[in-house]
Amino acid sequence: MSDQTQKSHWLDDPATPKRLWTVLIVILVILLVAELFVTHSHGGLMGATGFHAVYGLVIGLLSIVASKGWKKIFKRKDTYYDE
Repeated sequence: MSDQTQKSHWLDDPATPKRLWTVLIVILVILLVAELFVTHSHGGLMGATGFHAVYGLVIGLLSIVASKGWKKIFKRKDTYYDE
């Protein structure tokens, strides 16, 4: 089968990352706007608009930082499985 007759995967398209980022940003904006119309029964900081978005971002960043630290502790040599 020649290369021209093979169908490429949609993830191989160079425009795909931009489309995915656009879709992600649109979804996040919709969720943030939708939160304006939701009545929160929580008081204080949890009742603030955008709290859940900021909380998710902070927790995500903290998990990335923690995984970088764990990598330094648990990392094996490149030749670990060769022995």
